[in-house]
Amino acid sequence: MARSKNPVLIVHGWSDTSKSFRSLAKFLSSHGFQTVNLFLADYISMEDDVSIDDAANAMERAVQAQISSGALQLPFDLVVHSTGGLVARNWLASHYTGFASDKMPVQRMLMLAPANFGSALATIGQTMLGRVAKGWDHGFHTGKLMLDGLELGSPFQWELALRDLFARGSVDGGTIYAPDLVWPFVLVGSMPYQTGLAQMVNEHGSDGTVRVAAANLNAYGATLDFTSSAAPTVLGMTANNNAAALAHGAFTPWLHRYGETMVFPLGVMNRRDHGSITDPASRGDAESGAEQALFQQYLLSALNCNSFTDYQAIEQAWRSQSDQVQDPTSADADHHSHLQINVFVVDQYQKPVSDYLIEFLAPNYQQNTDLTGVFHDKVIQDVHKCAQNSALRTIYIDRQNLFDLFYAAIPADMPKELRLSISASAPGNNVHYFENAYGAEGEFVVHSVDEASRWLHRNATHFLKIVIPRLPSDQVFKLAKFV
Repeated sequence: MARSKNPVLIVHGWSDTSKSFRSLAKFLSSHGFQTVNLFLADYISMEDDVSIDDAANAMERAVQAQISSGALQLPFDLVVHSTGGLVARNWLASHYTGFASDKMPVQRMLMLAPANFGSALATIGQTMLGRVAKGWDHGFHTGKLMLDGLELGSPFQWELALRDLFARGSVDGGTIYAPDLVWPFVLVGSMPYQTGLAQMVNEHGSDGTVRVAAANLNAYGATLDFTSSAAPTVLGMTANNNAAALAHGAFTPWLHRYGETMVFPLGVMNRRDHGSITDPASRGDAESGAEQALFQQYLLSALNCNSFTDYQAIEQAWRSQSDQVQDPTSADADHHSHLQINVFVVDQYQKPVSDYLIEFLAPNYQQNTDLTGVFHDKVIQDVHKCAQNSALRTIYIDRQNLFDLFYAAIPADMPKELRLSISASAPGNNVHYFENAYGAEGEFVVHSVDEASRWLHRNATHFLKIVIPRLPSDQVFKLAKFV
């Protein structure tokens, strides 16, 4: 006997309204979801005084009002699009972290192209062009606080990830994701916009608005501490040095709040962009009938998932299909798998360091500087410095080019590994970083063709907090014997 379907609440994204989701609601209704149990949310996203925190708190009040009236039954399922994913995650993390399963209001959370880890479009939205294009009907408001949260590598995304994804100590109790709590699913397109002015914001590995790597909720975090006595502060690191650094705490991966066995399903759709991902009843550009049917199947299988065993099976099936979409033999750069690294650099006093340089190096790079040039020219696709805090950077990497153009060019007698190096400019004449007065360096191996040695993962966002030593010169404080 089929289970009765949960009510479904659909939450839109930035600069959108619930009207855009009537087609999706109609599709769900045609597949057994009762119309009376379909709710279309509306929230303010284009006024400059409303933040994602405000929307999340208002969502709690609206949900509780519907529950109190008897109109909304628990548990219900969420379908969220774009910025709606950040609103929903914030809502759950703020109000339901650590709740028992019988008190958790949401069971399934289907995320359609969620901006979990930002969008490059957020910066454009705050420019004069964005205010003219998007703010014409809103007093030239574009939702500044919303866009601040959406900016790549924003402080908001770091803070939210630490609340709902990562545990960094024994005080971090509770989760919202678990086999008996919320099951997130992520579906995202891999085809940028094909027509109109929207093509101006296209980039490889994205749906035109959100990168696959930024949509994927499976994220990784670590602290790289160059102030440790075992820290890799010299050039010429090897994989063995990495192991030693791990053992001494110089490199500390962050644990996930929900444990290491839960992996969130990620489905990469071949012919869907950021707009068409919301309408299963219509074909995406150049989408075949079979591809449309597969997309519809994915939507329904997520909302009909009956058990955690089924959830795990969906994750495996979607991963396999996504690997076919991102076939490494394809010449289509739009379908390359990518990854991004959110870097936050602080000194040993936890004060932000803004004037620094991250480089990626090949082994023995003094003799192979051309490889370093290839990486920075062909593998790195974008580096974004956060407008809200210049100590925060987001580095966007074409993973397929990493293998095809970088590793393939490393001589056979050298290890095929990627090293991250940091240098920081001295803040003045009396204080410097590391041991050198003019911007010293530290280095660490972050990736290798040896899968067991990799920290970086395909289609994922990585939070890397780097701690560097701040050293006053001997002139800052002296002792002289009284004579």
